[in-house]
Amino acid sequence: MRVLLLTPMPPSPRGLQATPVLLHGLLTAVRARHDVTLVTVAGPNGQDIEAAEALRASGLEVHAVPRREATRLARVRRWAHHTARWAFGRLPMRTIWFHRPEVQETIDRLAAERTFDLVHVEDNAMGVYRLPAGIPTLFGEHEVRTPRPIRWTAWMHDDEGAYRGLLDEIDWHRWARYQRTIWPRYDLIQVLTERDARTMERIAPALAGRVRVNPFAVEIPPLDDSTLEEDGTIVFTGGFLHPPNVDAARWLAGEIMTRLRTLHPGVRLRIVGNDPRGSLRELAASDVEIAGWVPSMRAELARAAVVVAPLRTGGGQRMKVLEAMAAGKAVVTTERGATGLLPRGDAPLPIAVAETAEAIATETAALLRDTARRRALGARARELVATQHGIEAYAARTESAYTELLARARTPRSA
Repeated sequence: MRVLLLTPMPPSPRGLQATPVLLHGLLTAVRARHDVTLVTVAGPNGQDIEAAEALRASGLEVHAVPRREATRLARVRRWAHHTARWAFGRLPMRTIWFHRPEVQETIDRLAAERTFDLVHVEDNAMGVYRLPAGIPTLFGEHEVRTPRPIRWTAWMHDDEGAYRGLLDEIDWHRWARYQRTIWPRYDLIQVLTERDARTMERIAPALAGRVRVNPFAVEIPPLDDSTLEEDGTIVFTGGFLHPPNVDAARWLAGEIMTRLRTLHPGVRLRIVGNDPRGSLRELAASDVEIAGWVPSMRAELARAAVVVAPLRTGGGQRMKVLEAMAAGKAVVTTERGATGLLPRGDAPLPIAVAETAEAIATETAALLRDTARRRALGARARELVATQHGIEAYAARTESAYTELLARARTPRSA
C-alpha cells in the first residue's frame, strides 16, 4: 500500500524526548511492508534536521518542512505570530508550535500528484492539517488529555512562576474542545493504552466504535556489559517539558530519596533528560545529579542498577519504562507508569509496581541490595518487550488496523 504518514517531528531512535523514538518504531514497522511517504516538521534543534537527513539517506521519501528561521528578526516574528495566534485563538500552543503553512501545501501537492491508499496521522499536534478527500484516515493519539476542573489558585504557586502557571492552566483547558474537534475527522483512531481508550470514549461517546488500542514498540538494543552497572545508582529519564515527568522527578528527589537514604545508605540518583526551562535545577544535591540532555540514553541505562519511574499523572504509554525494560533493567514504577504494557498470558508483569513514596523506596532498596534478583527481573522484562512490544509485534497490530481501515473505507466526514 502507499501510505502518506504525517508526524510532528522526524522519527529518530535518539530523540530529545519520547515522541521521535515512538515514531521511529512506527516507521520501522510500516515501511518494512508498505511504500511510505513522510511529511514532517524538522527543527529548530539540529538533531531534528540530522534525523530527517538520515531518513532520506536510508531511501525514504521525506518532505521535511524546516522550523528554523535564518535570522534573529525572523525568529522574533515567528514567536510574535505564535503568541498572537494563541492569545486570540482557541488552539493549544503545541498545535500552533507545529503548524507550518508549508506542511499543508506539501500535503495538497502530494495528493494532487499521486494516489495514496491511506493517510496515517500521528500525534494531536498534526490534527490542524486538512487531509485529502476520499482517502481512508488513521489517527494515532499519543496522550488523551482528561478534562478537569479549573485550578483557580493552584497556578499562583507554580514552581516556574505564577505567570507560567497561568498560561499553562489556560492552555490545558483548550485541549478538551480541540480533541472533540479533531477526533471525529478520522475513520479509525489508535491510542496507546486501555486507559486512554476509556477516557476518549467518555469524552466523545460517538467514537467508541472507531477506537483501537495499539501500544507502541521499541527496538531491542544489544545487551550491555553488566560490569557497566554502578551499584547504588538509580536513574530516572524523561523530557521535562512534560509536567508529569517534572512531578515525578520532584517526588523522587524529595520524598522518595529521603526514605532511600535511610534504607540504602550511599544511594545515588541521576535525573536525565532535556530540561529547556531548567525546571529541575534546584533538585541537585550531593547524591542527586541533574544530568540534563545526554547524547546516549543507552549509556545512562547501562550504568543504572535500578530504573525508577514514579509517575502519578499523565496519559499515554511510558517510553522510559519500555526502554529500560528492553535494556534488561529492573524497573520500579507506579500503576500509571506500567499502563500500556501487554502481559504474556497470566504471568505477572516483570516490574515492581508501588504507589506510595514508602513502598517505592522499599522496592528500590530491596533491588539495590539483591543483584541476582534485579538482573533476573531485568532479563524477564527484556523478554516481555521483545515478544509484546518489539517491532514485529507492533507491525502486526498496525497491519490489522490498516486492513480494517480499508474495509471500513467510506466518504470522509467534513471537518
